[in-house]
Amino acid sequence: MIQDLNSKAKELINQFSNECIACGQCVEACPIVGDTELKDAVPEAVMEEIRGLHQNGKIGSLARTRIYSCLFCNTCMPSCPQGLNPGLTFGTSKGLLQELGDPQPKGVAGIMPLGVALLEAAVPAFRKRLENQDQLITEFDNEKLKTVKTVLYASCFGMVEGSALYKTLKILERIDPSVCVVAGYENCCGEFQFMGGKPDDAYQQFDKLIENLNSLKPERVVMFCPTCKMTFDHHQPNTDWSWTFITDFIAEHLEKLRPLQEINKSITVHDPCHFVRGVKLAMDSPRKILNTIPGVEIIEMGNKGDETLCCGAYAIMGTGKPGYEFRKRRLDQAKGTGADILSLYCPGCHMTLGPESPKIELQVESILSLLGKSLGVE
Repeated sequence: MIQDLNSKAKELINQFSNECIACGQCVEACPIVGDTELKDAVPEAVMEEIRGLHQNGKIGSLARTRIYSCLFCNTCMPSCPQGLNPGLTFGTSKGLLQELGDPQPKGVAGIMPLGVALLEAAVPAFRKRLENQDQLITEFDNEKLKTVKTVLYASCFGMVEGSALYKTLKILERIDPSVCVVAGYENCCGEFQFMGGKPDDAYQQFDKLIENLNSLKPERVVMFCPTCKMTFDHHQPNTDWSWTFITDFIAEHLEKLRPLQEINKSITVHDPCHFVRGVKLAMDSPRKILNTIPGVEIIEMGNKGDETLCCGAYAIMGTGKPGYEFRKRRLDQAKGTGADILSLYCPGCHMTLGPESPKIELQVESILSLLGKSLGVE
């Protein structure tokens, strides 16, 4: 049933179909199941429907709900006795559902057009902030490109968070003045395509991105988005350069970022699941950065670190109401701390949680923006 998917997508679904024993443990571990129609379903039956979809092309309501309500938060991975990645497979299964003619939810069908529209506005706006226009690279003309030591890879969502990205760029200039930014829809890591149920396009887009980055001959690529970092860690491209997440990189060079001004605020931290539960275990660099800023007090939420609750973005696109209810659960946790600021370090989480700031009477701000403010970056 998956003959039209490319070899990488086929391999992933075939592996899952052959090795999954339908034990249902991933369903039991999933934090959003209780908000969906799966709350009263037998976990084993849910996964039997998933296997039926993969093996026979049979679309069941349980399988469809499981796929589109998946937060892709990686909570289920440790629970799988077969060592599989259910979330990655469910995301790929969206392509199979589309191949079988199943109508996509509006949020999933609209994610790619939305991404294009957002970036058509965001890229020119960000470019206007720059004194050196060559510092932003959105097109790759090998005859005009120069080699760079440090690339700040802004991703798609990162460019939309232009203020935080600009402050991050100014922070990195203190570490490497020649740093440049790579951004734009054409330089996506493939996540937009993956979210939109086009796994074939996602793999091709990632390969294209690696080719583009190779042309710059960098020493390192610093990721502004934890989902991009997780994507790189999953694909493990063979490159002459290294990649690292932005807070990890900054935490290693804090000695170059002095002096710091006081910010007398209490802060609660939202950890993005793709950082703390990614392919590789993350270090605690975000809190290391906050603890460096004089006057900051950290008040932790009930779920933090590898037990963090997702922002709900994927489920909002796929299921609507259950995703919104899940987001509210996380926001209620943040409000309950009594902190002044809900601080995060993922542009996707910022886009999901940030607009709710007035409702919870809590300022939402990037850790990188706070560091920039402490450094006097306007």
